[in-house]
Order: sequence, then structure tokens, then C-alpha cells
Amino acid sequence: MKSKREEFQMVGLNAVTEEDIWGTLTKNKWKRPQENIHLHELVADIVTFSSNQFMTFQMVEAYKSPNLFEPLSEEELKELLKE
Repeated sequence: MKSKREEFQMVGLNAVTEEDIWGTLTKNKWKRPQENIHLHELVADIVTFSSNQFMTFQMVEAYKSPNLFEPLSEEELKELLKE
């Protein structure tokens, strides 16, 4: 994971952590656990995981997140201003 993080840093992704890479792999490549998977298969997934795949997944996740600039409903506004 450290090597993969350093690889990403070489292409300009300096803020990416090992946890970010691991989280992306678990949510993307490994979201459906396989039975009888071998360690060398997991290592191969990590080694072949590219910065492009990482960025694509991050962009998709950003599109899925709620719109922070969307106007609040009357109920949401009351809840925020409640003491």
C-alpha cells in the first residue's frame, strides 16, 4: 500500500493516503467478496490498480453525494435554527 501511495504521489495525487486507496479498493474492486480468494489475487489487484481508476471512482462518489448548494426545505431550516 505504501508503494501504491508513492506511485500516486509521483503522478500528482499528493493528498491520497493508504487508507484512501484501501477504501476505494474495498468499495470498488472488492465490493462483492469472493470465496476462496488467494492472497496473490489481492496483491495483483493492488499492484494493477491505477491512479485513473482511483480518480474515476472518486468522481463517481462525488456525484453521488448530496448537493451542498441545494436550497434547504422549510423543515430543514427550522431544524438548523432550533435551540
